[in-house]
Amino acid sequence: MPKFDHTKLPYIIYILLLVAASALISVVAGLLPPFASFLLIFSVVLICLIGTYYHYHMMAKTFLDSLKGIVPSVQNQIDNQELSGNIRSLTHLRKTAAMYESVYNEALLQQRDIKQKLSELERINLVKNQTLDTLLRVNHLFLELNDSYDYYTIILQSAVNVIEKGSKGSILVLNPETQRYEYATCLGYQLDELRKVTMSLEETFLYMNAGGNYDEPIIIRNVRAFDAEILNREYNENLSAAGGLELEEAISAPIIIDGVIFAIINIDSEIANAFDEMDKQLIHFFATQIAIALKNKYMVDETIHLSRYDKLTGALNRNYFEKILSQEKNLMIENMENYALVLCDLNYLKMINDTFGHGAGDEVLKQFTKLMQKYIRETDIISRIGGDEFVILLRSITAQKANEKMLAIFNQLKHHTFLYQGHELPVSFSYGIACAPDDSMIYDVLIKIADLRMYEFKELYKKDYPEQLSFIQTF
Repeated sequence: MPKFDHTKLPYIIYILLLVAASALISVVAGLLPPFASFLLIFSVVLICLIGTYYHYHMMAKTFLDSLKGIVPSVQNQIDNQELSGNIRSLTHLRKTAAMYESVYNEALLQQRDIKQKLSELERINLVKNQTLDTLLRVNHLFLELNDSYDYYTIILQSAVNVIEKGSKGSILVLNPETQRYEYATCLGYQLDELRKVTMSLEETFLYMNAGGNYDEPIIIRNVRAFDAEILNREYNENLSAAGGLELEEAISAPIIIDGVIFAIINIDSEIANAFDEMDKQLIHFFATQIAIALKNKYMVDETIHLSRYDKLTGALNRNYFEKILSQEKNLMIENMENYALVLCDLNYLKMINDTFGHGAGDEVLKQFTKLMQKYIRETDIISRIGGDEFVILLRSITAQKANEKMLAIFNQLKHHTFLYQGHELPVSFSYGIACAPDDSMIYDVLIKIADLRMYEFKELYKKDYPEQLSFIQTF
């Protein structure tokens, strides 16, 4: 049974009194003269009107009192305007109610805006924390100086986590020799297929959509249509094989080091309208911080490289070569491993320097190193120990096999020439071999033995190949 509302009781009593008054007037009016009846009815109607006015006036006052303290602007309106006892109070009531509704709606909008801003701030904080964690992680790996770590995969996984609706991605890295971008890693694709494709900067998503502003991230809507229109058939076939045709959208951000786009991060989504301006800001922040970390890493790498390798030829320098040999010597002795040290000396390098300048001689040194690295195994090591002297460590090889190998390399190169400024220059060398444990187990002794054998070889070379000397003397 519904509960009785006691607040309606005054209205019910008021209506009953009006009905009773009307009945009484009808009875009395039939007994009185016409003029007296008129006065009676007029008086009763006037009393009713006054009562009605008083009733609505009290309603308005009660309602306005209830608004006091809820909204400051309504309080001020009520305090600054004295309510008069006339019909305009009802108009004022309607205006005040409309004003209250407007203020309330405005408060709702402000609250919604504040919630949105708080949500954006939370995302920014999460991205900053994610970026910081990534930087700490990769920097820790950088310090370990282990090139086996896949830094780019760690960076890409963090980048995909930064962008809420990102599900896949890839990183393109610039090859400084070819000046083309190659896929270093990916997430959600077949990397072997992607690595079949290289791109110039002009062929990348970033270039085609940036409109000349390559410093900022860009969003590519409808990736599939873009691929079909812009990319060549081979790229589309490889992209299809890699699993990239389900994409709807992509966001592409450059990693810039010293003004050069060193790498490009692509974050992809299978959802339409997945990315917005906030995503662009977040991935821009992430890419900027990663660029700083990578720059520091490559500065450290360059310093380490210079401390280990000969700057001109790329071969190991003498100090690092001897350090490696010292570290591995005990292990080779313990395992009774045979190895050979080969001392090489370039023929006629001084004559080439005197005739064509040291630039030509430097090119001969680089050509020799490149060719030798081509013919020796990956486990073998070549080091430049002097101006035109090199030493090669041949691991796990007997004396006989070492002699056969070096003779084969010598025969490959004895007539080898290369073109330098319109002149054919020879890459000719002499060599001597010392083997462990046959000759000695001591490095200095092995080097001296190899040096003696090299000069014996050089004398025989001049006798056996006089045409090479006459060729050099025609410069």
